[in-house]
Amino acid sequence: MISFDSSKKIFKLSNSKYSYYFYINPLGYLVHLYSGKKLNELGIERTNERYIERYAFLNEEFKEVCDENYYYSEQGSLFECASFLKSDKRGAFAVIKHTDGSYITSFKYFSHKIVKGKVSSENYPHFKVNNFDKVETLIVTLKDEKEDIFLELYYVMYEKISGLIRFSKLINKTGKTIELDRICSLELDSYNKDFDLVSIHGQWGDDKELELEKVGHSKIVVNDNHGGRGFRQNPTIILKEHNANYDHGEVYMCSLVYSGNFKFEVGLDEYDQLRLQALISDEMFSFTLQNNETFSTPECILIYSSEGINKATQTMHDIVRENLLPNSYALKERPILINSREPFMFDFDTEKIKKLILDAKALNIEQVVLDDGWFGKRNSDNSSLGDLYVNEDKINLKEVIDFAHKNRMKFGLWVEPEMISPDSELFRKHPEYALYDRNTKPTLLRHQLVLDLTNDEVVDCVFKELEKIFSRYDIDYCKWDFNRYLSEIGSLHLGNEKQGEIFHRFMMGSYKLLNKFINRFPNVLLETCASGAGRFDLGMLYYSPQIWGSDETNPFSRVMIQFATNVFYPLSTIGAHVSAANSLTLQDKAIISLFGTYGYELDPDKLSEEEKNKVIEFNGLHKRFHHIVTKGDYYVLSSPYTSNFASWMCVSKDKSEALVFNFNFRREQTKGRFLRVKGLDPNKNYFNSLTNDVYKGDFYMNVGINISAPLKEGMTMLFVLKEVNFIVKNVLNNKANKKKREKLL
Repeated sequence: MISFDSSKKIFKLSNSKYSYYFYINPLGYLVHLYSGKKLNELGIERTNERYIERYAFLNEEFKEVCDENYYYSEQGSLFECASFLKSDKRGAFAVIKHTDGSYITSFKYFSHKIVKGKVSSENYPHFKVNNFDKVETLIVTLKDEKEDIFLELYYVMYEKISGLIRFSKLINKTGKTIELDRICSLELDSYNKDFDLVSIHGQWGDDKELELEKVGHSKIVVNDNHGGRGFRQNPTIILKEHNANYDHGEVYMCSLVYSGNFKFEVGLDEYDQLRLQALISDEMFSFTLQNNETFSTPECILIYSSEGINKATQTMHDIVRENLLPNSYALKERPILINSREPFMFDFDTEKIKKLILDAKALNIEQVVLDDGWFGKRNSDNSSLGDLYVNEDKINLKEVIDFAHKNRMKFGLWVEPEMISPDSELFRKHPEYALYDRNTKPTLLRHQLVLDLTNDEVVDCVFKELEKIFSRYDIDYCKWDFNRYLSEIGSLHLGNEKQGEIFHRFMMGSYKLLNKFINRFPNVLLETCASGAGRFDLGMLYYSPQIWGSDETNPFSRVMIQFATNVFYPLSTIGAHVSAANSLTLQDKAIISLFGTYGYELDPDKLSEEEKNKVIEFNGLHKRFHHIVTKGDYYVLSSPYTSNFASWMCVSKDKSEALVFNFNFRREQTKGRFLRVKGLDPNKNYFNSLTNDVYKGDFYMNVGINISAPLKEGMTMLFVLKEVNFIVKNVLNNKANKKKREKLL
């Protein structure tokens, strides 16, 4: 997969689906040649000719030297690692304050090695290798032109993945101190293919929306600076050819495996060439590196598709499920849960939770989660974060958990361990544990501050309290919340000289805490959450196989949120629950929630008998088809951004079953509508649960499912397509065949 042609000095990274080429030019710079569909062979000629200003410089004798070859220009060549404060003004790979105080940085080739297997970025969440994976890693070491600062570029290629993983490491060998102000995980320079950029933005209750922008000469910046609870933008983007859609055209999907402040920069230069850079945000980022100290970046995955967005989505879903999520839950069915917050908020006791357990069991719900209010003196949002001990005056937690297990129900607990309330025993005992500038009056968001997880003492303190709870009680599930972003930050632990390191060190502290938790309690199902669906990223998914999709459960909003999330993240990672929100029916909300990790945010006591029967019915439907959602291939059929419909489907890997979803936003009268599905075997026969027909897969993919009836506002449809071994030319009407049809569902 990875090779080096020493005569031409060309690196080739190639598998059956994707190829990536770059070379060492005569001056020692790494110059990018190609990224795209598999290419067996490539030369420098014609690929890399530059008909622009040549590279000229003064030599040791102060005579002008001009490099007259057509294959290099410092201003316009495509690089793997751009310089800073030289002629290339398109965006630096790294910004370093050198030992002499200057910032001019230019890295040249020093050495390289090809490693069998995967090298991972140190101390970060990262993609893993399974026993059946063939993986290779290229490590190219570069040296700064001025002094002994080394940069290692890592390229990881999986045989099965159309794309690669990138990260980098800076090493200070100067014998003195340097300052690092910016460093990229990935740089991709490319000829312009008339690109559009697709990104995700949002806010609380409107957590994810897709946004499309034309890539032009004004640089587009996709970033977040909240320190973790980011709704504003998400650390994943798509670059697509302008005419590319969900099924056709060239597409790159790029995601950082990181949960803190991040940045993507995308733009064209004066020669209409594109540069994409992915990095930890350089806002409030300044690291001092002593001699022999290193700094590594998070991994960044780059997925390539020549078959549109759907193929990129499927590739991303597969590698996340198989190589990123915690192994114990990656492809495992999750229990149907109900949360105590909607029925009780903070007003609960032992008997109320026991009754909720019995009510849930009667509805075939499998897990009850005790939400906020079980610890310290917390009867509202304004106290006790940090005091992780059970309020025994309020609830007998052991009795409740034992009662759940006796009734064959799982039990979960809500925590918010990265936060601290000013009104808490922990704050009164250790005010230095709070992360805020002591020379300001800190803003309180939700009456709380953030713990200083840059300090290992604080990380250890929090973990010990978590360990006491989860080792004392037999808890099956943990909902790990994060409700306040970082503002007015100041760390007493780091001191004045390292305040520029807070955001990143805080994130690394959070990872350290999560890592301790999952290693100590590997069988606890962890679901992270950040005031809804903030901090929904690949970094969190390394620890948590599912993340709460949004606090907004209104179907009209939820369809949009899930549509945007589905494009980048596996459906099995998205917490999707049925609520009591007064919009549409329980059935409509259940159908939407089937395409995620399924559960309820409502009070069973307030359901009618008819609604309870519906809950039981849809719980059965979830169990029947969740394997398709968890493990199958996802396809967008129609986009709500360009039509009145949000339509998608999941197809099992063996193409034997498919689950099709359709939702219309506005009311429509009868129109000629055929919903053409995707991903079926064209030669297999499929039973269609909507029309009770059996046709071959090519019929459903080329003609479609007829939905030409009048459609009410917010009408939710769910179709099942199932492979069968008999052929029916017309609708089956007789009783025998009707019974046969019913057994198929």
